[in-house]
Parts: sequence; C-alpha cells; structure tokens
Amino acid sequence: MDEEKKSILIHYLTEFILFVIGIGILFLILFIKDFQFSWSIISLWVFLYNGILFTYWFWKNNSKLWEKIIIGIYFILLEIIIARSFV
Repeated sequence: MDEEKKSILIHYLTEFILFVIGIGILFLILFIKDFQFSWSIISLWVFLYNGILFTYWFWKNNSKLWEKIIIGIYFILLEIIIARSFV
C-alpha cells in the first residue's frame, strides 16, 4: 500500500471513530435519561460532541496561535449558548 492510500485510510478511519464516539455519547445520554427523547438531550449531546470535535481540531490543526484564540472564543460563546438551552 502506498503512502497516499494509507493516508486516506487513516483519514476515513479517524472520521469513523469520531462518528462512533458521537453516536456513543448520544446513546449514553439516552440510556441515562431512560430513552426519553427531548430537545434538552439534543442540546446536551451537541454540547458534549462539539467539545470533543473542537478539542480534536485544536490538537490536529496547525493554525497560528491568534487564529486558535479567535476560534476558542467563538467556541466558548457557542457552548454558553448551548448550555443555557438545557438548563
């Protein structure tokens, strides 16, 4: 297998793992709430999954520090808005 195919395989494997983590979080939240589906569960799931995706992006991205700070501020504001929706 050449390097390009390995890179593509790793990329899709990483995306699949992130997808499974997201579905796992949703299932865990539904399990804890006795499978009573509501908008607050969706808000909580988006809150948690957003945090995981942002952390992964922050870790893998090679952006400049000031770009990461601006995105971090935006992320914190977004998380505050989402957190208020399920409180």
